[in-house]
Amino acid sequence: MEVWDIYDKDGYKTGKVKEKGEKLNSGEYHLAMEAWIINSDSKILVQKRSNSCEILPGVWGLTTGRMISGENSIDGCIREVNEELGIKISEDEVEFMRRIFRTDLIWDLYLVRKDIDLEELVLQENEVAEAKCITVNEFKEMLEEGRLFKYPEIYEILDLVEGDFH
Repeated sequence: MEVWDIYDKDGYKTGKVKEKGEKLNSGEYHLAMEAWIINSDSKILVQKRSNSCEILPGVWGLTTGRMISGENSIDGCIREVNEELGIKISEDEVEFMRRIFRTDLIWDLYLVRKDIDLEELVLQENEVAEAKCITVNEFKEMLEEGRLFKYPEIYEILDLVEGDFH
C-alpha cells in the first residue's frame, strides 16, 4: 500500500502519514508534481493517459505524479518521469517553476530541458497510452479543444515556459 506524507497549509510536513485513498482532513495536503519536458526545438512532451487510469482516463496532459512517504517533489519528479516514460533525468535537469495549492494537494511544477527520442520511450502501460512532442500552438489548440487537461493556472505556466525558450 502506498503511503503519503501529510503537509500543512504552509507546505510543511506535519509528521503524519496516510495511506493512498484515505481521506485527508481539512488543512491537510499531499505532495504532487508536474513535469514540463521541453526539447531544444521548444516542443513540449505530452502524454495520453491510459483508459484504465482512475483519474482523467484517455486525456492528454503533462507528466504528473504523487509523492510517496519520505520523497520530496524533485525525487518524485525524477521517479515519475522514469516510471511513466522510461526517461532518465538527473536532479540538475529539474528546474522548479511554481507551487500550486489545491483542495488537498500541493503541486510542485518543474521544467525539464531534454531532447527525447520518442522511439526510445518505455511507456508504463497502466498509466500512459501514448506520448508526443508538440509546439506551443498545438498545446494551446489541444487545451481549447478539451483534449489536454486544463487547470486554472496552465496559461500562466505556459507563459513562463514559453518565456524560458527565448
